[in-house]
Amino acid sequence: MKERFYATVECAERYGTANKQFELYCEFGKMPSIGDYVEAFRRKGHELEITDFITMTFKPVNPSQSPVIAYRVIRALKDHSFTADQLRMKPL
Repeated sequence: MKERFYATVECAERYGTANKQFELYCEFGKMPSIGDYVEAFRRKGHELEITDFITMTFKPVNPSQSPVIAYRVIRALKDHSFTADQLRMKPL
């Protein structure tokens, strides 16, 4: 069983900055790890690696080939409705 989190990320790209929202899935009862963030970025088509653990800043593996300068995680919120739907018994 998985839990869903919504992460708000500040995206600094070559054409400007914006805040984007990503969906993270992690094991039930755990908080998202760095690997969960990397996987969420990979699903959106970005190959990023962590460069600063304190500010949760991710930078591209190949900066010359990517329009991304850096992604910084601002916050992650748990989606309680997603887990509740999985736990609720559904009648046959």
